[in-house]
Amino acid sequence: MAKLLDCIALTIITFALTFVWTALLFDGAAPALIMSCTLTLIAVISIRYVRGKTGKPYSYDRLALEFAIRGNEYVISLLISAFPAIEMENTGKNYILLKDSAIVSNFKLAALGISDLGAACVLAKKLDRKRVFLICHAVDRRAYTVAQIEGVKLTPVKIRAVYRLLKKRGALPDLKPVKEKLTFKAFFGVLLSRANFKSYAFSGAVLILTSFITPLKIYYIVAGSASLLLAAITLTPLGKGNFYAPKLEEELTNELSSPPNQISIDDLS
Repeated sequence: MAKLLDCIALTIITFALTFVWTALLFDGAAPALIMSCTLTLIAVISIRYVRGKTGKPYSYDRLALEFAIRGNEYVISLLISAFPAIEMENTGKNYILLKDSAIVSNFKLAALGISDLGAACVLAKKLDRKRVFLICHAVDRRAYTVAQIEGVKLTPVKIRAVYRLLKKRGALPDLKPVKEKLTFKAFFGVLLSRANFKSYAFSGAVLILTSFITPLKIYYIVAGSASLLLAAITLTPLGKGNFYAPKLEEELTNELSSPPNQISIDDLS
C-alpha cells in the first residue's frame, strides 16, 4: 500500500513540475495542461516499462515480509543454498561463519536498536570475529555506539543487496506477489497521519507568507490554508488514521458484558 501511494504521489509531483514549466512556455493554461499531462503519461509508461524489463519476480518488500515472517533461520538457509560450498559446521540458526568475518541475520520490519546490536556484538565476540555483516531492515543511528564500544566493525546489509545476491545465484525463493489495493481508509490514514504535521505546517506557512510578495495571492492563500487545515486535522483524533477502528474500551466492555458462548451436546454431535 505504501508503494502504491508513493507512485501516486510521484505522479502528482511530476505533473505539477511539468505544468509549472510548461506554463512558462505557453500563453494559455490549456496548452500547458495538455503538454504536462502528455509528459506525465510518457514518464509513467517509461517507468513501468523499465521496471518490467528488470525481470524482478516480486518486489524487495515482498522478500522482506517473508524474512520477517519466517525468521532468521530461513534467511541463513537461503544463503547456504546460494553458496553450497559453505560448511555446515560454520553455520548456526542466525549466522554464517566466514574466514575473517561473520554474517549475522537479525531481520525485522523495524530499525534495530541498542539491544539488537548488543546481541550481534556478543555473538561476534563468541565467534571470535571483529567484522560482522548484519542482515537487517534498518539500524537506528544511536545503536551504532554499541558497535564502537565493543570494537566490532559492523556493516548493515539491506534487503536490496540480499535480493540481488539470491537472484544472481539462482536461490531467490518462489514467492507469490502481494497485490496492493488502494482503499479510502488506507489513503486517508496516510494522508492524515500525525507524522505529516510538520510537513503540512511548514508548507502552509511558506505558502501563506509567499502570498504577501506575489501577485497570485488567491492561489497561495488557498493552497496555504488547505495545508494548514490538514496540519490541524493531524492533531485531532482523526490524525491517527483509524476512522473506522473501534475503541478498545468499548470492545472490551461489550465482550465482557455479553454472556459466554456455550457449546451444547447437539453442536458436538
